[in-house]
Amino acid sequence: MLRADLNNDQRGPAVTVVTNALNIANELVVRPHVRVVATGGAARPQSYELIGPIAAAMLQTVAVDVAVLGVDAIDHQHGASAHNDGEAAINQIMADRADRVIIVADSSKLGQRAFARICTIAAVDTLVTDSTATDEQMAVFTDAGVKVIRA
Repeated sequence: MLRADLNNDQRGPAVTVVTNALNIANELVVRPHVRVVATGGAARPQSYELIGPIAAAMLQTVAVDVAVLGVDAIDHQHGASAHNDGEAAINQIMADRADRVIIVADSSKLGQRAFARICTIAAVDTLVTDSTATDEQMAVFTDAGVKVIRA
């Protein structure tokens, strides 16, 4: 999960990334054009994500342009969801705090539902999926008003 906002101040880094993912923070912190802000919270070893009330409290204090969220499932009726309710709760706050929401999900996750909802499909602006996604899988999302990108 990644949240980024464009920084218009030319004296500093070009982009500020707010993340609850330790692995993403680790990859980005060495890049001089990126300012990295980590949420804090309890670490989940299965996903390297920081979750819980500390992460939630921090995220309530920020506003960003774009939230990029990896999800376990996305369905045109149920929306985006995760298997772990702690991860879903943090992703939900990220989606709420962003102007735009981009969901990243490989084609095996399309048309699926997981335990805990992150956001409704109406909150999703863009879905990025892999090249094996079928036209039928993508059509239900485009019909729901979501821009779909196959990468």
